[in-house]
Amino acid sequence: MEEKMKFLHAADLHLDTPFLGLSDLPNALQQRLIQAPLTALHRLVDLALDEQVDFVLLVGDLFDSQAQSVQAQAALMNELERLHRVQIPVLLSFGNHDFQADLTTWHFPSNVHVFGPQVTTVTLTTNAQEKVAISGFSYSQRWIQTDLTSQYPLKTSAVDYQIGTLHGQVGQAGDHYAPFSVGELLAKHDDYWALGHIHQRQVLNAQPPVVYAGNIQGRHRGETGAKGCLIVTSQPDHTLQSTFKPLTDIIWTDITADLTGTYTRSNLLNALSDQLNQQCHDGLQLVSLMLPTAAQLDANAQLALNQGALLAQLRERATEHWWPVQIEQAVNSAEATSFGVNQATWESAGQQVVTADAIADLAANLLNEDFLNTALLETMTPAQWQAQVMRLLTDQYHVTTGGTNDVD
Repeated sequence: MEEKMKFLHAADLHLDTPFLGLSDLPNALQQRLIQAPLTALHRLVDLALDEQVDFVLLVGDLFDSQAQSVQAQAALMNELERLHRVQIPVLLSFGNHDFQADLTTWHFPSNVHVFGPQVTTVTLTTNAQEKVAISGFSYSQRWIQTDLTSQYPLKTSAVDYQIGTLHGQVGQAGDHYAPFSVGELLAKHDDYWALGHIHQRQVLNAQPPVVYAGNIQGRHRGETGAKGCLIVTSQPDHTLQSTFKPLTDIIWTDITADLTGTYTRSNLLNALSDQLNQQCHDGLQLVSLMLPTAAQLDANAQLALNQGALLAQLRERATEHWWPVQIEQAVNSAEATSFGVNQATWESAGQQVVTADAIADLAANLLNEDFLNTALLETMTPAQWQAQVMRLLTDQYHVTTGGTNDVD
């Protein structure tokens, strides 16, 4: 049986994530959450050893910030040393969160190659004696507004596989995070593109694969579901196929409760705890609960929800498998606010004021603030942010917009 090439693709470890805004968690749970990225990293190395991969790719944002704690640095070095002991090469890059102006201050084990600020290529020989060329770069500053894909080499017949690593997002020159287009990547004829930066696992192209592995541990309640890495294996037809492997110790989860009819405070509390016990029975899930519009709360239950007493009581019933982060009540779209203004007047104002050009100016001005730019463009392009502002106005406030330009 022909030996297959196999490697591990991971990105966005975000070691040292502070997990802000969760001071109401019990201390033991807070500590477990803070340790969760390190736990996921340890599981990643366990997986690489168990799978006997030929090499490991870590594509940017190893740490959550440019300055790292001694604990996080030591944890990364210890895990890299475990791979060094069995001679598994690691090719890593720094991203926009942990950008490094001076790589000479780092002293990694000899099995580790760190990509510098310019695109370079390293060639490895696998256990099956196949040659694999791997290209990539690191961020030396927080923003890279240049499209660097032109620096990546075309695949040549001198290697069996060509792999590109890139921490960035689809966009155009001037965007902040190493913008690229899928077409540009495919034009290089690489066998696989290992992407980082977007925390949601996704495939931009099936064959050859252009893939975001996502992050290895959800950082907040907006990053729901299992997180992990990809094991990529060569196939008889020379294509590469990836398989998701979960690594998360703690999963953020959104659950809409199955409720209809009218509920007292006691009945609601019992129904919610019963459903959480039924749905959350593996690992630990941090749950954001939504009460559907079909559920009507009596005055006492509504007051308990509004004042946080219901959430506090539900937390008293939490098990080792679930912890309620918040409880929200869905709002019927027919009740969406128009601030008491006649609907016809509201729509007329929207057509005159909320034009595509006005939205573009508003969205662009918000992105001029550094902290907003960093937060918003983690998961979307400027055009997508502009479109989201438009959707918020139309969906949340039922504004009828004017202008002839469509916003993508």
